Amino acid sequence: MKDLTRITRELNKEGFRVTRIRKAMLEVFLDNHKPVSAEELMDALGRSKLAFNRTTVYRELNFLTERALIKEVRFLHERAKRYEAADLGHHHHLICVSCKKVEDIELKNDLDEEEKRIYRSTGFKVLSHALEFMGICQGCR
Repeated sequence: MKDLTRITRELNKEGFRVTRIRKAMLEVFLDNHKPVSAEELMDALGRSKLAFNRTTVYRELNFLTERALIKEVRFLHERAKRYEAADLGHHHHLICVSCKKVEDIELKNDLDEEEKRIYRSTGFKVLSHALEFMGICQGCR
C-alpha cells in the first residue's frame, strides 16, 4: 500500500478530507499485511483510544474500497467480509481452522499457465481465482 502521506495528498487533491478515523483505518491497513474483518478493525481502533461508531467504520470501508485503496476479501468458510490493502499483489491465504488466524502466502508456481491451459482446453476465460489453504497453524498444534 502507498504510504500515508501519499494517500493523504491524493485524497486531498480529489477534494476529500482525511479525518482522524480515516487516517487511523489507513494506518491499520498499512500495518497489517493480512485481511481484517470490520470487527478486527474496530478492535484495533478501540485499542488506539479513538472514539468512533460502527456506521462510520462501515461507511469508511466503502469509501476506501471505492477508491481502490483497500479490497474486499471473502473466505468460503466465513460469512463476514474482510479487507486488505489493494496493492499487495496477487497472493493466497493460509487459514487456521482453530484460531481463525489468516496469513498471506505467495505460490512459487504461477497459476497464469494453468488459467491459459483451462482456456485452451475448455474455452473458459478465467477472470479471477481464489485459493485458500485450510489447516492448523503452528500455534494451535
